[in-house]
Amino acid sequence: MNINVSDLKRSSKFYGPLFEYLGYERAGYDYEGEWAFEEWKQWLEGTPHEISIVQAHGDETYEKEKGRAVGRHNHIAFCAEDRKDVDNLYERVLVPLEKEGLCFVEDPPCECPEYGDGYYATFFLDPDGLKYEFVVNPNYFRKKKARDERLAEQGA
Repeated sequence: MNINVSDLKRSSKFYGPLFEYLGYERAGYDYEGEWAFEEWKQWLEGTPHEISIVQAHGDETYEKEKGRAVGRHNHIAFCAEDRKDVDNLYERVLVPLEKEGLCFVEDPPCECPEYGDGYYATFFLDPDGLKYEFVVNPNYFRKKKARDERLAEQGA
């Protein structure tokens, strides 16, 4: 997945601590080339998951046509392990980044009953105003358990 940003060097000061907290490692970067980027990988069950932050540049109309404009998403949710995980990201990563002017916390960790019982999340914006969420959703764990049980039955 690519996240297009207006200032790669500034955004890397936001995404670096966020991705490190989430278990990603920086796998490569080029801050000066025409296709400036910073690539992050996480290995889960032997499979790499990649996220790159990419410098948007050039004429905005051209960039939108080529998929290189800033943004290109409404909001992305990352799943937390539990409520404490949500609280830790907020305290250890988001609060310091907000103090540095590198993010804006829309909602500190809170209950969100409108999304389901036990839904607990924090919502925040990157330096370009792109929206993120870090959430623990018990409904996800129930669905995962049911899926795992169904797959186990099919394999038996």
